[in-house]
Amino acid sequence: MKRDYRLSDNDMLSTDHFPIKAIFNSISDRAFVETLNPLCQGIGFGVEYGACVFYNDLDEYDKTTMEKFDGVEFGLHDGQEIVVDYKTFYYYLQKACMAYLEDFPENREKLSEILEKVKQQLNL
Repeated sequence: MKRDYRLSDNDMLSTDHFPIKAIFNSISDRAFVETLNPLCQGIGFGVEYGACVFYNDLDEYDKTTMEKFDGVEFGLHDGQEIVVDYKTFYYYLQKACMAYLEDFPENREKLSEILEKVKQQLNL
């Protein structure tokens, strides 16, 4: 049975993490693997409702106007933002991938590769 979401309320470590849930859940099934692939190089992504950003993704202007953060920022276009450490980010990434694979098991090898590369990239 196809799921309407990847992350549920039960997956949430904190209610403050809602932007993470909203962003992972808004990635289309068709684009899921392609959207996550840049994470292997520590590059975030944007979707219709918001973005997942690593500090190094920011241009020089943004780096001068923002406080440096260590981790990953999830921000919705309505202004809700949260920065989480890499371990927390990986927890949600893994949960989203496992939920996706329930409906698309044929992508298991590719997502396993992405998860392993992200883990190495983030030194986890």
